[in-house]
Amino acid sequence: MKRIIFLVCAAFLTNLIISEEINENVKNFSQLPDVYDVKISPNGKMVGVLREIDQERMVSIIDLESKKLIHNHRFIRKGQIGNFEWLSDERLLFARRAKFSGENRLFPSGELYATNIDGKKSIMLTGPQAKKSSDTTKDDPRQRALMVNKLEDDPDHILIQFFTSDRFNKLYKLNTNNGEMMRFATPPVRDPFYVITESGLLAAVSGLNPKTFNIEIYIYNKNLTSDYFSGDSCSGRDTDCVEVIEKRNKKTLNKNWTFWKSSDWKSNERLSLVSYHPENKTLYTVENSISDLTGIYKTNLTTGKKQLLYRHPVVEIDRALTEDNGKVYAASIMDGYPSIVYFKGESKKKKLSKLLRSKFPGSQISVSAMSDDENKASVFITSDVNPGIHIIYNISEDQVIPLGKYYKSIDDSNLAYMDPISFIAQDGTTIYGYFTKSRIGDSKESPTIVHPHGGPEGIRDRWGFDHRVQMFASEGFNVLQVNFRGSGGFGKSYSNFIRGNWDGVLNDIFDGIEHLHEQDLLDIKRICIYGGSYGGYAATQGAIMRPDLFKCSVSDVGVYHIPNLFKNGDIQASRGGQKQLEIRLGTDEERHIEMSPHFNAQKLTVPFFMLHGENDIRAPYEDAVKFSKKLNSLGIDHKTLFIEKEGHGYFNEDVRYESNMQLISFFKEHLN
Repeated sequence: MKRIIFLVCAAFLTNLIISEEINENVKNFSQLPDVYDVKISPNGKMVGVLREIDQERMVSIIDLESKKLIHNHRFIRKGQIGNFEWLSDERLLFARRAKFSGENRLFPSGELYATNIDGKKSIMLTGPQAKKSSDTTKDDPRQRALMVNKLEDDPDHILIQFFTSDRFNKLYKLNTNNGEMMRFATPPVRDPFYVITESGLLAAVSGLNPKTFNIEIYIYNKNLTSDYFSGDSCSGRDTDCVEVIEKRNKKTLNKNWTFWKSSDWKSNERLSLVSYHPENKTLYTVENSISDLTGIYKTNLTTGKKQLLYRHPVVEIDRALTEDNGKVYAASIMDGYPSIVYFKGESKKKKLSKLLRSKFPGSQISVSAMSDDENKASVFITSDVNPGIHIIYNISEDQVIPLGKYYKSIDDSNLAYMDPISFIAQDGTTIYGYFTKSRIGDSKESPTIVHPHGGPEGIRDRWGFDHRVQMFASEGFNVLQVNFRGSGGFGKSYSNFIRGNWDGVLNDIFDGIEHLHEQDLLDIKRICIYGGSYGGYAATQGAIMRPDLFKCSVSDVGVYHIPNLFKNGDIQASRGGQKQLEIRLGTDEERHIEMSPHFNAQKLTVPFFMLHGENDIRAPYEDAVKFSKKLNSLGIDHKTLFIEKEGHGYFNEDVRYESNMQLISFFKEHLN
């Protein structure tokens, strides 16, 4: 077990003596996923399974007919497989993850690796190990890469995006057999999202304007053909060669973009590029420039005609679902429960989607891959009471082949239903959320944990499996999750309400508690509040504002000192981050102090427990230590758990288990 620093009193330690049954239950909910992903091969005869054994990720290639293992793929150097793709029936692409800065968490390293299914003919395509020269710099694009498009008609090549320090990430075509590559697009925006047609041609890009911080969309106006890629290619390991080609094509490549549309980030406008349908020369977007809620639009680039395909009256568009040719066939929304709104016309993906929804009702369904004959699909199925299962579905034979549970240790029969709720706040606004009842006894006789989400702006609680919520419910607690104003998914005005008003939106949470009390669904005298990140802030400030409402409070990687967010941490480190803070928190320093738990510490009178990773730079660890010292100086008793080698979240199973055990113990001590 990794070292954990405990700053707790002896009396508290005695409360960790809990039954073995509880220990086992908490352990199961503390484990990391077992099977992350499953993808079927193009010929439908094999399947790749990304799984974790003893905290090591590997991809197992299995013959579906014989059920025999073909090969287990691992990274032989330090690092693990992050994700994978089938390039062909014989070849795979892996993305590497590794630990940085002494943390337990695995981050994408940007290294791409290709190999045959049996592990032969392996090559590191991008990253330091793919280079012959050692005189590289941090700005060298060959350091980090991400696959953008698989190029279905060209199994030897993929399109990749190289990450550079200026974030104007260029687009390259890469040979997955020998590492040869060629750049053919330099984006006019930062953090580009490229739209590629089914035939592998570049259509458009969206990204950030670094001067205005708006999201912009540009159309690629060069008619690319396969001949475009011939002649100018070289090994990605040959720095000099690549530099010569880039200089030769720089002027041409940068003139191929036409500005099309921009968002206004200050007003929280959303502008998302979805896809391009070349047959009708139609660009699909999700945006809210002329409405409070997002809608799916299609625009004919020849005529300029723009048409609204769909907008829900209450919630935002979660996702636009597209065919391989780029045509949008449905909208995915989260109106309490998830649902899909299908558009007119028939299509292959639409037919499959309807078939799977009818076969697995009440579930969220995602298809990770299909065979070339479109008869077999690798599918992930989950719900509030289903942690998730990976299957292969044979469409013609209506056959389901289970391939692994996302969390194999969790007993589905011990899970609780997550019920959508809505109520009217004091000012007349409708607020939304979820209530999960205890698995032990009646909800009104059970204690309740109020669980505000992090973010806060633009983030929301969603229906579906939540391991932390389910752990609490299985231990005898109700769980209330309120999508307070500031949450995403309910329109610009709903989200913008939190700006400069981090503490004010907590009234929505208080109103939610009163609503459930009026419905006789909970015991208002047995409530604790717990959250992480902004949720940790909400738990701390909420207890300060309403000590009459809560029996205890727990803050996990919380924010305590708002003025320091402008001085420390990773958000303020960039000009864009500074602007984000100014917009979302305002520039009134007196208001920052007023909203900060650190400057209201004397009002914290309920039992308080704070957890924090020592490597946290999002909610700076130093601020957590200062807040604890402030409480000590005021003589306010509290519990602390500061964790080594963890940051803004915990990724070591031993740490997750220990922290969850302490949470359960703390809640049982103060709510039973």
